[in-house]
Amino acid sequence: MIVAVNDLSFKRMYQSKEEAVDGIRQWMYVCKKIESRETTAVNEIYSVMLNTSAEIAPGYPLVNIVKEFSVKEERSYFLHLLANLPKPDDLEEKAEDFCFMEMKSTICAYAKHGFLVSLDTTVLLRECMIQGTIGEEDVSIRNISMMDHINLYSEELGIRFYEPNLKHRKTSYIDSKGRNVNPMDLSNEEAQNLLNVAIEIDGSLYGKLHGNYYCFRQHHNNYYHGYQNNDLDASIRCKIDERNWEQ
Repeated sequence: MIVAVNDLSFKRMYQSKEEAVDGIRQWMYVCKKIESRETTAVNEIYSVMLNTSAEIAPGYPLVNIVKEFSVKEERSYFLHLLANLPKPDDLEEKAEDFCFMEMKSTICAYAKHGFLVSLDTTVLLRECMIQGTIGEEDVSIRNISMMDHINLYSEELGIRFYEPNLKHRKTSYIDSKGRNVNPMDLSNEEAQNLLNVAIEIDGSLYGKLHGNYYCFRQHHNNYYHGYQNNDLDASIRCKIDERNWEQ
């Protein structure tokens, strides 16, 4: 899944420095969520070099925003987004220009079937879809400029939600039909964290924690329940064990 920074959104200005700081901070929250382990369908965010000397508000260059962040982690992450995001190797070969509001962008066209991550510098950039053209074709590209858009596109981004199934108790038991029911001994938080990094094997999701193996089953949309299962086939356990689960 291709996700790219919408460089066109940085070519528009906020009305004031205060709005710019709030807008940049919101954009950072969105990027951090997309770069997290939770968005399992996304490998990384692509970008081209942004013009940090351009004004993001009247008389206020983009680079000056860093001075508004009192927390070191915020400053570091902002600079990371400006300097460290990769540019697609095949950008020039595979993409025409995307035209939007009389502006052109190659990287936006590159993300035609993926997502754009935008500053909300204009009303149109606050929408969940951005309308423009690539050559003679009218196109709509999915847009993320606020956390509400993350929620809207959670399934496409590969965000998984854990919902416990009451059938799986803290310890195993025999049900009324004489079947052994596997336990789920993890807390909801532990289960959610493990689900975020679970690997897919033959259509099912698996993880390992505290030396135990866990299966997660999708019961609707991107919602899953899980349970402990240390009786998996050796071939599946070997594939699970290839991952370092202690990270």
